[in-house]
Amino acid sequence: MNASSDGFKMIRLMTIVSLLCGVLIVGTQINTQARIRRNQEIIMRESVAQLLPGISKQVIYGIQPSGDLKIQASAATAGPRLFAGYDASGKFLGVVIEASERGYADLISAMYAYAPDTQTITGFQVVDMKETPGLGNRISTDPSFLENFKSLDATHPIATVKHGAKKNPWEIDAISGATVSSRAVGRMLQKSVQDVAPVVQRNLNRIKRGE
Repeated sequence: MNASSDGFKMIRLMTIVSLLCGVLIVGTQINTQARIRRNQEIIMRESVAQLLPGISKQVIYGIQPSGDLKIQASAATAGPRLFAGYDASGKFLGVVIEASERGYADLISAMYAYAPDTQTITGFQVVDMKETPGLGNRISTDPSFLENFKSLDATHPIATVKHGAKKNPWEIDAISGATVSSRAVGRMLQKSVQDVAPVVQRNLNRIKRGE
């Protein structure tokens, strides 16, 4: 009788401990995910501010499968989206678009500023990558390479050319010794502009109003 009672108490204790562990694990996971989302939103908003100097207000638009835009409350929301920026007077400054492409080592994730009125790329920033230190990772820091994106013509197919061979405003002058990573950036931007620029142009009046 005592052995049976002790066994029941042990099972009950193990059940309670298991339930508590489960609650703690779920709670930790929820809190961790919430912190990750907050950090992602901070990073996104800071990147947008760097790409659109003078920005005072941001509006985040989710790109719907139909090509329509829907305002989102948070930058942490999943799915394709773009960020519209405005100065303190409400003047439209441009949009920032997310893009990614496979590089030499892994996926390169980036954001770039796009000016719809001139159809040019006016800024580029790598968000995440694992390219070779000292070579491929220079796509995020090399001044000459980043110079490509101050006024990159997006009305023509964007192409990466051998270092020193750039002749046209829609070409990207590659980094010597990091051609694979440089070409990945060119492919990334061309694919993104091809997909997203028409959506921006179609909704441009609404975007300029921030609606």
